[in-house]
Amino acid sequence: MTNANQPSLTQPDAGQRSGLMRLMLEQWPYVLLFVAVIAGVAFTDMRLEFALLYWQILIPFFGLVALAIGWNSAGEDTKARSAFVLKTVLHWGALFVLVWILYLPQLKDVLNAELTGLQIIFLLGLTAFLSGVHGNPRMSVIGVFLIVSGIVVAFLDDAALMMSVLAVAVLVGLILWQKFAGGKSAG
Repeated sequence: MTNANQPSLTQPDAGQRSGLMRLMLEQWPYVLLFVAVIAGVAFTDMRLEFALLYWQILIPFFGLVALAIGWNSAGEDTKARSAFVLKTVLHWGALFVLVWILYLPQLKDVLNAELTGLQIIFLLGLTAFLSGVHGNPRMSVIGVFLIVSGIVVAFLDDAALMMSVLAVAVLVGLILWQKFAGGKSAG
């Protein structure tokens, strides 16, 4: 005889499922940003002539995510939110211009595609970190993760794709571990 109050061993608890789903919905922008940057570095290595367009699309997307993440902490009044929007646009706009400079024809003889990709990952990491300092601290975590990933890619260049897949798996694992370890200590 089974007790109706006992949880099923074969199906996860509805609360667990909804908590996991909520966690994934909260974290997906960060995982997406990281995957997009790693893909951009690989794209830069393969097709330098189209890489600038990729970064010109991705950097404003980063800025929009930073705006969305930091909006609630920007304050309630119109003046504070307007200042936050202006600072965020200037912050990510500076990176946009700097990446455009890296792709100037005069620099193509000095910088190869691999070096340009690494520079961009470091610049994005720094920009994300600073965005987090002035907005939501989660962007700082993404920034640090990007910088560390850039270092790993630099040292393990031949295994960059494998390392990026591994890094995403580790990131997702850490998020899940934090959720379940945090849930056990809270319960």
